[in-house]
Amino acid sequence: MPVTTVIAHFIGVVLATAITHWSLVNLYTYLCAPLSLFGPVKTLLNLGSPMCQFLNFIQYEIAKHYITIWGGAGLASIGWIIKQLKT
Repeated sequence: MPVTTVIAHFIGVVLATAITHWSLVNLYTYLCAPLSLFGPVKTLLNLGSPMCQFLNFIQYEIAKHYITIWGGAGLASIGWIIKQLKT
């Protein structure tokens, strides 16, 4: 597989992950912890709701996945450089 294809796939995965995370964080803020005068009251009432817990859990897991993506890309890059130096 050409390097440009691999880089394009990587960029696509990173962008999709970041956009999904951003969307979930904004949805969580809108539904569970609004930035308004009554936000703390709504947060108090919604903090334990299954939907808010689910949104928070999923965005957290996506953030962990994002770190794994970059770690894997770094290791793959090191492996590719070593392979290029050996040939």
